[in-house]
Amino acid sequence: MLFKNDQAARAQHNAVRTNIGWYKWTHDLVEVKGKDAAGFLDYLYVNAIAKAGIGRSKYTTMLNDAGQIIDDVIVTHIGEDYYWISTLYAPQLIAWMDQKKDGRDVTYQDITSEVDMYAVQGPNSRALINSLAAAPVDGMKRFMMIDSVIDGIAVKVHKSGFTGEEGYEIYCAMSDSGSIRNAIVNAGKALNAVELTILEVYVRSLPVEKGFALRQDLYGLSPYEADLDWSVDLSKNFAGKEAVLRVKEEGSQYKLVGIEYEAESYEDIAQRERVYYQGVDVGFVRAAIYGYTADKNIGFAVVESSKVPIGSKVTVGENRSPAKIVNRIWV
Repeated sequence: MLFKNDQAARAQHNAVRTNIGWYKWTHDLVEVKGKDAAGFLDYLYVNAIAKAGIGRSKYTTMLNDAGQIIDDVIVTHIGEDYYWISTLYAPQLIAWMDQKKDGRDVTYQDITSEVDMYAVQGPNSRALINSLAAAPVDGMKRFMMIDSVIDGIAVKVHKSGFTGEEGYEIYCAMSDSGSIRNAIVNAGKALNAVELTILEVYVRSLPVEKGFALRQDLYGLSPYEADLDWSVDLSKNFAGKEAVLRVKEEGSQYKLVGIEYEAESYEDIAQRERVYYQGVDVGFVRAAIYGYTADKNIGFAVVESSKVPIGSKVTVGENRSPAKIVNRIWV
């Protein structure tokens, strides 16, 4: 739970918005290899994974057969017939892969215990990476991954992040994690880089302000209901495509929107709390957090798109806490 007057959380949040913040990011990593790897991933995900060149990544969602989002991930093309999938749900992903493999020449495994990752985020993050890495990263584009060296240790540097600011991710062998951490600490001192230790700051407060959603926010929606239609490649086949086409043709019943809570505290607001417009139940809450740049309690809600226009005043939960439906990006 984050509050307006939590000065530690505000300082960590502001470090990313104004300078540099870094943190060890706990996520799951699934390795995919084989002659049919590209085609398999192209079928599992809505985005055109097979079009990503080596060293490039794509953000994408994965759908069930009803066309509903069941995961959102970053897929990186590491080498020939070789990919990494960054997810928060490796066991569920692998179980789904088992269902959809269908005789393809592909292998996959959870390598989370073998690889660690540090995120370096903020408008001055490139300066910190350049002071660490053997070669400058000035020419890197977003969603590009390169091999590099930090203090003699082989790493991969990925231009990406979940904060909405310029940012990078450093991947290393788990056995090298302590050494990479020390290198970041030492190099960061000269740049006043701040270590983020409050999970809700880098998982919720920073991302939500930029409209970045977690899987739990997107789960059960179609990409069109989540404003992710830009990531759907309808020129190829993928799991759930028929259902997605129906949603596209018929229009979306629901929409993931922003919500601002008027109350000083959002502690009584929980996921699945009902949202009421003019006394009528029109949806439910997906997230609530304090945004320190927006300086207000904000979050996401799923509402009936035809009934609740942007700007509508609503109430939330049994206590009927006042709120307003807004666009999903604050910063």
